[in-house]
Amino acid sequence: MDDFNQTSLFPKTEKELGMEREEAFFKQAFPLLQEAAKSRNANPDDITYEVLSTYSSLKFRSSLICKLKLRGKKWYISIPDRLHEVIPEGTETTQIASEKQFFRIAFDLLTEGGVLSLMEKATLLAIELVPKEFDCCSRYMECSNAKVCVHPDPAFSMLCGYRKILKSGRIFYGENRNID
Repeated sequence: MDDFNQTSLFPKTEKELGMEREEAFFKQAFPLLQEAAKSRNANPDDITYEVLSTYSSLKFRSSLICKLKLRGKKWYISIPDRLHEVIPEGTETTQIASEKQFFRIAFDLLTEGGVLSLMEKATLLAIELVPKEFDCCSRYMECSNAKVCVHPDPAFSMLCGYRKILKSGRIFYGENRNID
């Protein structure tokens, strides 16, 4: 009798079903997003999602990547203004007065693959926008020769300013130096 769950007698609410849809969507997207983080030498564990009372959110560290709402009458993905450049040109977006810093895209305007692609691009841009905390470390020569940051600790690497310079194609040191 201990296994009897009284709530199983009642059907789930639309809100509960929506929360389950959002969680299932993030679980499906997670491997792609973690691979995207690895491609930028970022720690894939820094990508998290949370199912909240009115929507779900995807974050890189404490930085919001997007909001996802798959409940109620209007399903959408919201992209913060600072990541708006990942929204494909010509995609219809809306902004509401209470969330002026977000661009909403109706879920039915995108294919499932389009939503995943948008989330992946937003994740990559969020990683790139992590502010630098120092200019370079003792591995600057190895990084210059490899043309990318080679520091083995992704959390440390994310904070390096030279990593971003290398990504732009400028190399200040070593055999690949292209700045005079």
